[in-house]
Amino acid sequence: MFVFIRCEDMVDVRRLKMLQMVQLFKCEEDAAQAVEWLSELLDALLKTHIRLGDDAQETKVLLEKHRKFVDVAQSTYDYGRQLLQATVVLCQSLRCTSRSSGDTLPRLNRVWKQFTIASEERVHRLEMAIAFHSNAEKILQDCPEEPEAINDEEQFDEIEAVGKSLLDRLTVPVVYPDGTEQYFGSPSDMASTAEHIRDRMKLVSLKRQQLRHPEMMTTES
Repeated sequence: MFVFIRCEDMVDVRRLKMLQMVQLFKCEEDAAQAVEWLSELLDALLKTHIRLGDDAQETKVLLEKHRKFVDVAQSTYDYGRQLLQATVVLCQSLRCTSRSSGDTLPRLNRVWKQFTIASEERVHRLEMAIAFHSNAEKILQDCPEEPEAINDEEQFDEIEAVGKSLLDRLTVPVVYPDGTEQYFGSPSDMASTAEHIRDRMKLVSLKRQQLRHPEMMTTES
């Protein structure tokens, strides 16, 4: 009777270990998948999240969409971390070594670091674009019969400075801790975005000239 009970216990232990092994393999596979998902989100961020908006309102919408996109990436990263923590617990219980968690965790952390760096750069560009568009729109939309309301050289200087900084920013790559670099979008994407900013800067410059020389407005009208 004692031998029979002991055999049953051994069978239960083996069954538990088999279940834990299945769980371990599943956690390892899902953790690797989380790394792939996060890599795909990083790729999408760099290749498709290019536009800075044609006006302040659109740029604000793009910023909000980006924040939601970051939330998805954060959830993916957290999911991967939880799976890898589960593999550690299972390995300790099984007294074995994980097949992949040893290199999966560094890969997960590396991709997440790259994503956060690229995301912060995206946010910085969008915030600069919002400031640029907002100030430009204020200048361009003010009533011509009240030129004194916007006849402030500092406002024009600020718009020009932000515009130039934004154009410079477009040419700067995202630099990762390992020294590798990546750009947002293709050269044609960059050129298209820069062209729109330059067009807006030209309109602001024209407005400045009109305020300096009111006779220009009279002649054109």
